[in-house]
Amino acid sequence: MKYSIVIPAYNEEACIGNCINAIRCGSVAPYEIIVADGFSEDCTVEIAKKHGCKVVMNQRKHAAGGRNAGIKAARGDVIVFIDADCVPANDWLEEIVKAFETEDIDGLGTYIEPAPTSNRYEQFWGRLSLQIMMSYGNAPYYVTEKTLNTAFITASCAYKRRLLYKIKGFSNYFANNAEDIDLCWRALDAGAKLKYVPSAKIIAHSPQNLKGICKKSFRNGISSSKLQKVYAKRRFSIDKKLYGALLHNLAGVVRGDEFADLFVAELICHLGGKYYGSLQNGVINL
Repeated sequence: MKYSIVIPAYNEEACIGNCINAIRCGSVAPYEIIVADGFSEDCTVEIAKKHGCKVVMNQRKHAAGGRNAGIKAARGDVIVFIDADCVPANDWLEEIVKAFETEDIDGLGTYIEPAPTSNRYEQFWGRLSLQIMMSYGNAPYYVTEKTLNTAFITASCAYKRRLLYKIKGFSNYFANNAEDIDLCWRALDAGAKLKYVPSAKIIAHSPQNLKGICKKSFRNGISSSKLQKVYAKRRFSIDKKLYGALLHNLAGVVRGDEFADLFVAELICHLGGKYYGSLQNGVINL
């Protein structure tokens, strides 16, 4: 089988070169690397072309659109997704190939760990998003249920092209908000056999400042509302655990608990995204 790698990008000149270099230097070479660019205003496209990548334009300028543009251009039997700010291990693609070649699976997700941190913001987000919110253990397993913490995220995952065409790719409705979770869940609905493969590893970078944390948290809140509209049986939902966590961390700020202030900021922005997403999508997601 042939393996195409798709990297959606927008103004990623600071990191996309490292991502592509790591792929090129890996123990197994891909059939092709496709960069789906959302009309970057920096040198992203030039860097991608310099490294021998095929560049396609993402007319919709969002993550779902970029990956769909990459799918359309790809000629491989398996399409592997990675984000521009991620760096794969030397045997990342080799382990992906091994999984598809030794077992009849339709898609897989990989181990994602936080990149080495340079400040407390990166340390906080890496721990929260990749160690608390998501489940990246050391044991492989099959994904059979539609849960948030086992859904494959497109920072690093792969699907057979025929499956992606069958389920019509990524949903433009989700755009930049949980488009990867929606795709994974629709794959399950279509009867796909999905497996978590921890032997394939990447490192993912985290926001370097409070603004970045707030932006991602707000987007996650919107994602929650969109997923509720599409998948929940009821239009009304309230997550009491979030409010309990907010109160706990407000008290933690007074106590001087580590990261309590960042937890408070993250939770407030996440709730704000849920409220905004509720208005935007016609649900009540509190």
